[in-house]
Amino acid sequence: MLSDETIKKIKESGAKKIFVQIPEGLKMTAISIAKRLENSGLNVLVSAEPCYGACDLKDSEAKRLKCDLLLHIGHSNFGLKTEVPVIYEEYKIKYDLEKLLKKHLKQLEEYKNISLLTTIQFLDSLEGAKMFLENHGKKIVSSGQILGCKQEAAIKSDKETDCHLFIGSGLFHPIGILEKTKKPVLFLDIETETIKDLTSERNKMLIKRQLRIEKAKDCKIFGILVSTKPGQSNPRLAETIKKKLERKGKEAYILVMDEITPEKILGIKVECLVNTACPRISGDSKRFGKVILSSEDVDFV
Repeated sequence: MLSDETIKKIKESGAKKIFVQIPEGLKMTAISIAKRLENSGLNVLVSAEPCYGACDLKDSEAKRLKCDLLLHIGHSNFGLKTEVPVIYEEYKIKYDLEKLLKKHLKQLEEYKNISLLTTIQFLDSLEGAKMFLENHGKKIVSSGQILGCKQEAAIKSDKETDCHLFIGSGLFHPIGILEKTKKPVLFLDIETETIKDLTSERNKMLIKRQLRIEKAKDCKIFGILVSTKPGQSNPRLAETIKKKLERKGKEAYILVMDEITPEKILGIKVECLVNTACPRISGDSKRFGKVILSSEDVDFV
């Protein structure tokens, strides 16, 4: 799975001992990756911890294990400062989107200007999709990559586009676009080969948000969730939220952990949680058994 270019970069770095980090969906490749690296004369350690993206670098662990380099598989550079050098091996899938777009062209009929979005895995396939749509009378106002927690590519094009077309798999990314934009969001699902207009979901999200805020108003003790993952850690934001809540007459306590899970806060007597880490957590109220607010929601409590 490793590209020759990545092997070349590792050799040029002079690293002798490297720490390999692999996301859950690619862990079946862990042994073959380690074997190839060891055959290249390297001392290899493989992280078995869950990995949620380039926001979740294990560079501190790599340093403690006296590794010279962290090899991060599956994601692109998040722009984080790290304790050891990091080489990113992006995992990309070349996919011919023309057949799928042709199948669903009618659903795009009312949209002239389109913002075309995807994740790193399918980024190389966007150019073909762009050409197909332009050949069918569409104007692609922007095209590019989004992350689960960063939708800048969608936000920047929201005023000039008629809709955002996300191509990929899983609802996490298109729901993120929906939360940060005002134009219709269409989800072209590569796995099911279906297209779905998520416009109706926006109203549901607004209603759910208002319900969360109303429930939170009756809560007196708040736990503010802070992750120590380098790309998710927002201690300053947590301190600001704590002060806001205290000015509103609430008790607020900052709860710090690496991976944020319900089990870790079972015995902590808080009534409501405020999430400052990965946006996935904000939608997990049912799993945590408590109301979970986003940092923006706190102003309305």
